Amino acid sequence: MAPPTLTPFQDKVIAVTGGSRGAGLAVVRYLLQRGAKVSTCATSATNLATAVAGLEEEMPELASKDRLMTTVVDISQNASVKTWIDATVARWGKLDGAANVAARMHSKVFPIEDFPLEDLQDMLQNNVVGSFNCMQHELKAMKDGGSLVNVGSQVTKYAQPGMSAYIASKMAIVGLTRAAAFEAIARKIRVNIVCPGATDTDMVRQPLILPSGESFTCTEDANFPALMKRFAKPEEVAAPIAFLLSDESAYVTKQEWYVDGGFYDNSYVG
Repeated sequence: MAPPTLTPFQDKVIAVTGGSRGAGLAVVRYLLQRGAKVSTCATSATNLATAVAGLEEEMPELASKDRLMTTVVDISQNASVKTWIDATVARWGKLDGAANVAARMHSKVFPIEDFPLEDLQDMLQNNVVGSFNCMQHELKAMKDGGSLVNVGSQVTKYAQPGMSAYIASKMAIVGLTRAAAFEAIARKIRVNIVCPGATDTDMVRQPLILPSGESFTCTEDANFPALMKRFAKPEEVAAPIAFLLSDESAYVTKQEWYVDGGFYDNSYVG
């Protein structure tokens, strides 16, 4: 293994989905600060532009160096993902790694018998089909010896009532990760999944709607079901993702890493 360096990703090409906000943006920032060339995508051109402006303010040299590429992509559409990855390879060469952070979570906290089928289909199309699309084209474009990291959720371990569609979508990503780890090892590509707990992002802060029409928002307090009575900061999720992308995790594959502040299974009250 090479000696430690402050720029472990120097000139490595990394693709990151969901890089305009939250944990995805934290991953982009972390990698750029450590020398990577980052190609990131999101569904909103406005959010991407805001992210780029913030990153260039923090790292003024980005404006003059060819190390950040942003693209509006609908990951639920295979052709959209292919166009993004093909453009990345045309600009910088094959990928050294990829982090699939983009996700959707509906605001409805409904039991299965009341959950709208169209919302389930939308969730699966974006989270499961979207992840599959990204993995398919990232792996095709990745160098031998690269690393792919998906993002799941602590709900795949603990589950919660009213979250069946989201849980199903994230458990499917765990399955995709495990299968891909077997398939990619012939090329020495490692495939892992980071499963965060509640992270302080817009998605977690959104009001959640109950079948009664009432709503609530997740809060950090003494009743929060984790040993650490707070949400994760986006950068606290980004760091483990980056570790799994790095050469320092060269012997780690097919693993689920729960970054959840010591979450424990008492979130259900009958």
